[in-house]
Amino acid sequence: MYDPTHEYATNVLVAGATGAIGYAVARELAVHGYRVHGLIRDVASRERLPYAVIPVIGDIRSPERWENAIDKAQVIVNCAMPDDLGTTPMTRDAAEREAEALAAILGHLFDFIRHKKRRLIQTFGALLFEPDADGWVRESSAVSSGKGYGIRHRKSYPIFDGHRKKGLRAVSVNPAFVYGRGGWFEHATLDAMSRGPSTLIGDGTQTMHYVAARDAAVGYRLAIEHGLDGHDYLLGDERPTTLGAFTRLVAKEMGAPDPVSVPEEELIPVLGDWAVEAYTTCPKVDTAKAREHLGWAPRFRTIEEGIPVAVREYKRAKLQAAGR
Repeated sequence: MYDPTHEYATNVLVAGATGAIGYAVARELAVHGYRVHGLIRDVASRERLPYAVIPVIGDIRSPERWENAIDKAQVIVNCAMPDDLGTTPMTRDAAEREAEALAAILGHLFDFIRHKKRRLIQTFGALLFEPDADGWVRESSAVSSGKGYGIRHRKSYPIFDGHRKKGLRAVSVNPAFVYGRGGWFEHATLDAMSRGPSTLIGDGTQTMHYVAARDAAVGYRLAIEHGLDGHDYLLGDERPTTLGAFTRLVAKEMGAPDPVSVPEEELIPVLGDWAVEAYTTCPKVDTAKAREHLGWAPRFRTIEEGIPVAVREYKRAKLQAAGR
């Protein structure tokens, strides 16, 4: 069938298009007139794609198997993670090994895209950078020493930057913890609360920073439109919070019981020491560069504004699924 938009719309391939970030990005781009392909792992995942997103089945480990989709795209947005990472209790040694494996996978992807002369928008995260003495990160900060998810970025980012120096046209977008449809927020938080009492790691006083998936998606779109190749951009809402404030607010909006606090030392044998650290670590994010370069600003300025909307979307989707 002839598609009159094909010759004019920017073609974007979103890898990880059913995850919390990728889903929101794919939907944001489709709504704004982009022709969007979504990389998914299997046929069953098609129904989880946003409307108007064209499915491409593949794995980021093997970009040569979806080479045709890369050839058609002008921009690749990578929000994907291999599905077998982080599936077991994660000690620091295990996390180091997985970080090395991820770096190798991403290195192959970056090399492939560079040789295809396509533009890349790569996802790392706020833990890419080392916090200052007051807990803040900026794009001028040093690369992470390896705390929490920073252990992955410390391994992968130098490879990414190396390919940029070799000619890869690329921007990195680095959100704080993203909440929205799919991913950890839906499956590990909302689904768990819908089944009964939830838990809170430690006393909940750990400083955290979040951003709504919708707002993060706008940041990715603006990175395509206005981002400068060779630059990195941080995204976060306007006010850092704590793990406890976030979890209790979600429980309240879900109509669930208050989360039960579990000491970190009791969870380490279950989750692993690195996993406990990763789930409770996020720096305060300075978004001045994204605001200045991209014209980005979060619609949901705080979790108090964003969480009620995210929970309503989740409940509505569950009702629609039950009514099928």
